[in-house]
Amino acid sequence: MSNVAPLSLLSAVVALDSTLDHWELLEPAGGVRRSCVQPIVFERQFAVPPLLHLGLVGIDSSKDDNLRLSLRAENITQYGFSLRVETWLNTKIWSVEVSWLAIGS
Repeated sequence: MSNVAPLSLLSAVVALDSTLDHWELLEPAGGVRRSCVQPIVFERQFAVPPLLHLGLVGIDSSKDDNLRLSLRAENITQYGFSLRVETWLNTKIWSVEVSWLAIGS
């Protein structure tokens, strides 16, 4: 485990939905995974890339198919990260709310 003293925390809730130009989670495309990638910029930078924790806060999806959802933090730097929301097969998602917590120094 790395030393993160002094400890610094940042957190927020991000709401993403089908009004975004890059939203691809509504139209099934066979077996192809569909995703929406949203850049997140920290309000202040960390000394080194922080540890990130993601949590699903809310979702609006179709009841007609199984719910399939994946959340990932990618390209984590001291300045921010990319939040990837992904689904596949026939799942249709209109919106998601994701909480994130960055822990670092």
